Amino acid sequence: MRDRILAVALQLMNAYGIKFTTSDLARDLGVSKRAVYEHFDSKEALMAAIFDNIRTDFRLQIATILQGDDLDITDKLKALMVFSPKALGPLNEKMINDTKRFLPQEWAKFEAYFQERWEMIEQVISQGVNKGILEPVDLAVLRKMYLGTIDKLLDYHFLVENDTTFRNAMTKAADIMIRGLTVCQQRPPAKAETLLPPTDS
Repeated sequence: MRDRILAVALQLMNAYGIKFTTSDLARDLGVSKRAVYEHFDSKEALMAAIFDNIRTDFRLQIATILQGDDLDITDKLKALMVFSPKALGPLNEKMINDTKRFLPQEWAKFEAYFQERWEMIEQVISQGVNKGILEPVDLAVLRKMYLGTIDKLLDYHFLVENDTTFRNAMTKAADIMIRGLTVCQQRPPAKAETLLPPTDS
C-alpha cells in the first residue's frame, strides 16, 4: 500500500505540483484519509518520501551514466548535464519555487545533490582534458553558465513560445556548451559550387 500511495501522490504532483491535498490523494486511491495516515504521519512525511525516491533515482542514473562503456566522454558529459528524474514529470519554475518556499529542508537536500552532480561533471571534464578530448576551461565560469541556463530554460513562456520542452531545450544548450559553435575538424569542408562564366549565345 505504501508504494501505491507514493505512486499516486507522484501522479498528483506531476499534475498539480506540491499543493495537492491529502483528500485528493485519498480520493484517487479510493481509500480514507486515515488509511493514508497509517503509512505517513503527515503530508510533509509523504513529500519527504517522494523526494527521497527522486534523489535515489538521480543517483542511480548518475551511476549508470558514469559506468556506461557505450558512452564516450562527450556523451557522458552531455548525459550528466541533461538527465532528469524518470518518475517526475517535467520540472518547472513553479514546482521549484513552491519546494523552496514550502519545503526548504527538502530543497536544501536537492541543492546538496546538485553539488554532487556538478562534481561528477567536473570529473568527466577532467578526464576529457587529460585525454586531449576536451579543452581546459574555467570550471567556475562553466558552472555559472550551466546553472544560469537551467534557470532560464525553466521559463514556461519561453518553452511555449518556442514550442519545445525543457529537456529538448537543455539538450541543445548542453550540446552548444560542449561542442561550441565551431565546425568539427573531422567534418569534410562543404564543396564550393563552381561558377562558370556565361557563354556567348
